[in-house]
Amino acid sequence: MKERFLGEVVLPGVAHSVAVARHCVGEMLAAAGHRGVEDVQLIVSELAGNALVHTASGLYGGVVTVEVVAIDAEIVRVEVTDDGADTVPRVRVSGDDDCHGRGLWLVEQVSLKWGVRLLGAGQRAVWAEVFTGQVVPGCAGKGMMAGVARREREVER
Repeated sequence: MKERFLGEVVLPGVAHSVAVARHCVGEMLAAAGHRGVEDVQLIVSELAGNALVHTASGLYGGVVTVEVVAIDAEIVRVEVTDDGADTVPRVRVSGDDDCHGRGLWLVEQVSLKWGVRLLGAGQRAVWAEVFTGQVVPGCAGKGMMAGVARREREVER
C-alpha cells in the first residue's frame, strides 16, 4: 500500500486548539479504519502543545497545522507544522520535581520514530510515525509499555 493522505486541520495558535486537533485526528483515523488511535492523539496533543508554548504559533495570529497520512494499514504519520522558533525540538532530561519537559520523551516512547523537518519561511514540522493496529497481546492497559511492545513488533517484521 502506498501512503494515503487522510486529512489536515489548520488551527489558531490558542490553547483550545490542542483539544480540537486531538479530536479531529481521532475522527480522521476512525473514518479511515484505524482502531488504536489513542497513542496518535496523545502525540498530537504533545506536539501541538509544544508548538503553542515554544514557537511563534502561540503568538497573536499564529497557527498550527496538523496533517495525517496513512503509511500503511497499521501505521500513520502525524505532522505538526508550527510558525518557527530559534530552537530545535529535542528530548531533554527532566528532574523528578520538574512540572514540564517530558513531552518529547513521551513522543519518543510511544512512536515508532519521530523527527523534525525545517521548512521555508521559518516554519518547521515535527512528525511521528505511530502504530495503530490492534494492541499487542499481553500489553493492553499497560500504558507506555504497550507502545514499546508495538515498536519492537514493528522492528521484527
